[in-house]
Amino acid sequence: MTLEKLKQFNGQNKQKAYIAYKGNIYDVTESPLWENGTHQNVHEAGVDLTDALADAPHAEEVFKKFQIVDTLDGYVEKVQNDPKRTDWVKWYRKFHPHPMLVHFPIALHLFAAGLDLIFFFQLSTSFATAVFYTFFASTLMGVFTMLSGILSWWINYQLAFSPILLKKLTFSIITLILGVIGIVIYLNDPDVVYTTTLPSIIYHGTILLTGITVIVLGYYGGKLTWPDSKEESSKDTIDDTNEEKKKETMSVTMKEITIPFHSTISNPPVSLPKKEEVNVHGQGHSISILIGGAAGTGIKTLENLLSDAFKSSGYFVFSTKEYMSRVRGGSNTTLLRISDRPVTAPCWYVDLFIALDTHALTHVQERLTKDTIVLADEKVEHEQIDITSIPMNHTAKELGSKNYANSYAAGALFGIFNLESQPLSQSITRIFDEKDRRGNESAMESGLTYGNKLESPPSLKLPEKLFESAGSMHLMDGSSASGFGFLAGGCNMITAYPMSPSTGVLNFMASMSNEFTVLVEQSEDEIASLNMVLGGWYGGARAMTSTSGGGFALMSEALSLSGMSETPAVVYLAQRPGPATGLPTRTEQGDLNLAIYSGHGYFGRIVLAPGDLQGCIDCGYLAFELADRFQMPVIYLSDQYLADSISLLKSIDFEAYEQRRYIESTDASYDRYRLSDTGISVRGVPGLGDGLVVATSDEHDERGQITESYQVREKMVQKRQKKIELCISEALGPKVFGEGDIALIGWGSSKGAIMEAVNALDDPRLFHVHFFWVHPINPEDLAFLKQTSLNIVIENNVTGEFAELLKSHDIRIDHRILQSNGFSFFSDQLKEVLENVLKEKR
Repeated sequence: MTLEKLKQFNGQNKQKAYIAYKGNIYDVTESPLWENGTHQNVHEAGVDLTDALADAPHAEEVFKKFQIVDTLDGYVEKVQNDPKRTDWVKWYRKFHPHPMLVHFPIALHLFAAGLDLIFFFQLSTSFATAVFYTFFASTLMGVFTMLSGILSWWINYQLAFSPILLKKLTFSIITLILGVIGIVIYLNDPDVVYTTTLPSIIYHGTILLTGITVIVLGYYGGKLTWPDSKEESSKDTIDDTNEEKKKETMSVTMKEITIPFHSTISNPPVSLPKKEEVNVHGQGHSISILIGGAAGTGIKTLENLLSDAFKSSGYFVFSTKEYMSRVRGGSNTTLLRISDRPVTAPCWYVDLFIALDTHALTHVQERLTKDTIVLADEKVEHEQIDITSIPMNHTAKELGSKNYANSYAAGALFGIFNLESQPLSQSITRIFDEKDRRGNESAMESGLTYGNKLESPPSLKLPEKLFESAGSMHLMDGSSASGFGFLAGGCNMITAYPMSPSTGVLNFMASMSNEFTVLVEQSEDEIASLNMVLGGWYGGARAMTSTSGGGFALMSEALSLSGMSETPAVVYLAQRPGPATGLPTRTEQGDLNLAIYSGHGYFGRIVLAPGDLQGCIDCGYLAFELADRFQMPVIYLSDQYLADSISLLKSIDFEAYEQRRYIESTDASYDRYRLSDTGISVRGVPGLGDGLVVATSDEHDERGQITESYQVREKMVQKRQKKIELCISEALGPKVFGEGDIALIGWGSSKGAIMEAVNALDDPRLFHVHFFWVHPINPEDLAFLKQTSLNIVIENNVTGEFAELLKSHDIRIDHRILQSNGFSFFSDQLKEVLENVLKEKR
């Protein structure tokens, strides 16, 4: 087995734990001393420990209990210069007298202190004699123990000073001096123990004080043997000489690394795995359920409960939410749609509304039709709305907690639809812990019984056709799907400052750090976040940050640094309405210009904007691939609607996403910004080879040294421009659905609403054009838009930012459908608007 292969068995992420010693590879997976691939917070599995054992407090006999599973390729045993010294050092480490000796003076000093305390209450000659001889023996043993400790210090730590060793040595000397003082006082006058003179006080004080000092000595001895962390161990036990030796070893190891998934810019660009596009065409049947109530009343719990239960029952599910910027109070809603075919957008008008309080009725009144069924607690009243009352709060309190009302409402809903209770019961088991499970189960059953008694109106007839592959479909929100995409792209570092609605990605990546090797850092602000990302890429990591518009505005200088230093970066930008704080919990597509034009100076960047869960995964993967390939920042545009909406996604084959790494081992002649035909220079990593990897925010020459030469400046500007031109030539074009002559053009999260509206209109003239690669655009991909009879751009912002971008490419824009009220597009409302626009354009 090679060293590179051995690194994979590091005991983390459910891998086995292997270590190498003198050419043999041992399996230490089952050893409690190697839990999670770490031994004593000092050594890690997956490495060759032959040299490290020389500094261990034990000999090689410890390996006898472990199974040899392989041998290490290329191992050559080192020749010992002094075999005699090696033999006695091995003997010393095997029997190690210091840990054995140290127990005696500690125990005897504590015993002497204890006896002396008893002596104060029982002035007995026998006690006085026992105290002295115990104290004398402990002091004498302390001398030998101290000498053996100094010998261990020399053999194991090469007399290297550290805070812990220094404290241990100091308290040892203090204990020894106190012991000598006490012995001298007693031998000078044994009757001193019975008096209250100063010598007597000093004598008894030394005995009691040494009882304390040996406790401190034991504590620091334990800290030295079992350090609290890897950082403490390395800091406290390695001196400058060993640190230099360690750096030298690390340097050699880095030079020997084989770059995984190695690729070069000469290879053609990656292709996304071929997948069947979500089909929303054709007639289907769906019903919409709206849940409203104050923040803190459990709306999200009810959303998760019903989404999971309806999915388990075999229905396609889609849910989205709108909520106020507060922790408690206000009025929030969650929309749940269930259908016999994929649903990818919200609707404005609803079939059923569950009101958790009176204010919710007023909040959503304009979304209710004459056919909408309204379920509410029996105490909720409204003069203009007919309500079907259910005793959910009263029943919940009787069962033990008002929090059970949500499960009661879910049961009542399933009862109205005459659905089996098993999927709902299973969802309760998955969502609630054992403490709350029984109460929620009882509430659900009560609601189910009550709902069965209610007559289901024709408008609430469930879809009859169910999808057949429930096991291969997964409920997921946009934040999680984006996170999976970033992991597919090889992300192993995220640094971010929490900011709605981007925090979902930060939380997801943090949760996955237990399964994957991902460094997660909550930085002090957004400025630090992106600068740390650049440092990560410079050091060989694949790093990203997450933020929203206000945070991204603070990153503009670091974004320019990425452009000048040609350091890759990935930024997840989840949009919300601005300016300033704006509507922090609502949605908008208002940051496109910010993403494209932020930063001072001209430099390349790529902007991606997925439209659904599959697109979130694809764009997350592409973000890291493109950042690495073109050595430029990639901005991933999402928004609150896409981040928080939940729908179904088929199982993903992540092995279909090709892995590439565009870094090279360098030699002494390496130039970081060497000119090339593509404008892309070889990217090295510090320590990976002999080259010096230079990065600077100033204009620079090929080496990376600062320059003010106008000739060099012109060459570097041209170099960076070549990268942009190559990026444009490899840009992925829009997805086109349909073959009409009227183009409905959208980008990002508007995809689902446009597709559903086109389907509902059933007009053969219409076709849908969806852009997920929004900048830079290859003009060749826009040629077909010059042949259409009408181009209608649909955007969730004030001015039509993408329409202006298309106009800059000489694309005619005949009409813009814009919305900037904090909501995403609703498919039924969009259909009505399109009908009016098409009438005007005839």
